[in-house]
Amino acid sequence: MPAAAWIRAKALLPPAGLGFGGLCLLCRQWSRGQLCPDCLLHAAWRDPERRACGRCALPLPRFDSPLCAACQRRPPPLDHCHAALDYHHPWDRLLLDFKFNAQPQLARPLAALLLESLQGQVSTLGRPDLLCCVPLSAQRLCDRGYNQSHELARRLARPLRLAYEPRLVARLPGTAQSRLDAESRRRHVRGAFVLGPGMAARVRGARVAIVDDVMTTGATLDEIASTLKRAGATEAWGWALMRAL
Repeated sequence: MPAAAWIRAKALLPPAGLGFGGLCLLCRQWSRGQLCPDCLLHAAWRDPERRACGRCALPLPRFDSPLCAACQRRPPPLDHCHAALDYHHPWDRLLLDFKFNAQPQLARPLAALLLESLQGQVSTLGRPDLLCCVPLSAQRLCDRGYNQSHELARRLARPLRLAYEPRLVARLPGTAQSRLDAESRRRHVRGAFVLGPGMAARVRGARVAIVDDVMTTGATLDEIASTLKRAGATEAWGWALMRAL
């Protein structure tokens, strides 16, 4: 079996120890679930003292405003933004395994974390009309064997009762941006996304949520949001598993 096909097949495997318990993916202590209760208690959205900006998902220093100073001065294309976790130890190790070490089966517990963290936003704002994911270039998808953002998004669509369109946005060929700084990332993604073929009618007048695995500078989500709004979307939301600080 070709390597890429085997990697995709791993995403269909049931969780190790399903129904019998196993080792927590983070602390390696015995747990009935894939993540133990102690580790889950340290997830960012569970901290009652933590607030995040509603448009860029960075922590807020004060509680008296829903937006950070930067987003108040210059509102980004995203109308709403949410991240389940801060990108730091030990959660970053899970994301690196999921994204770069051929572990697509981690999408199941990671999507469950994102789903639980979204309940507050969905109850406040309602549900978007349409769900999409950050696309990979054809070459990157071929190399990796799967799109990690798609693996998260498709696991959110059914429990949230959302229409999911994985081909809503396409990425034009380009170089990897994982090692670029913030300004370089913004230049790199400018004009990098286009609406997928035949998707204009789906976008027009819709509130669209975009799923990403990690929001580093926000450049990618902002560029996709701009692409969707130029095509007639009324709002663009960003849903990220993790947010770099």
